[in-house]
Amino acid sequence: MSNSAPPPGEPFQVEEPAGAPGPFTSENEKLLGGLAYVSQIFVPAVLPVVLLLSRETQNSRFLRYHAVQSIALLVASVVYYLAATVAYALLSAIAPFLGCILWLLFLVPTAAMGYYGYLAFRGAYAQVPWVTEFLRKNAWL
Repeated sequence: MSNSAPPPGEPFQVEEPAGAPGPFTSENEKLLGGLAYVSQIFVPAVLPVVLLLSRETQNSRFLRYHAVQSIALLVASVVYYLAATVAYALLSAIAPFLGCILWLLFLVPTAAMGYYGYLAFRGAYAQVPWVTEFLRKNAWL
């Protein structure tokens, strides 16, 4: 069994695009890239917006990538929360005992922010399924 990378297009793959940071990404950039995601759990959108407006981000492709992607992931999380709220309300009304389990649906975006923050802390360009592809098609990444 080999330890090769997952095939292209597979969810949760970590892929470094052309001109990827590699070993020259500073520890400060890794920290700020990871905090762009993790800070969304506590104070949504503040740190990524500050990063996008700062001079350091203008010179760092890595920071810009993660700041833009974390904002897009926040928007996707809001849409997810709306859908999860409707599903929770309907399914809890139909079968009230499901309310004891369905609250776990609301932890999914928090887990995703933590996971992609961890990958950014490691210095990787994480591929968020659907979100990264959408951002690239619209030339935001």
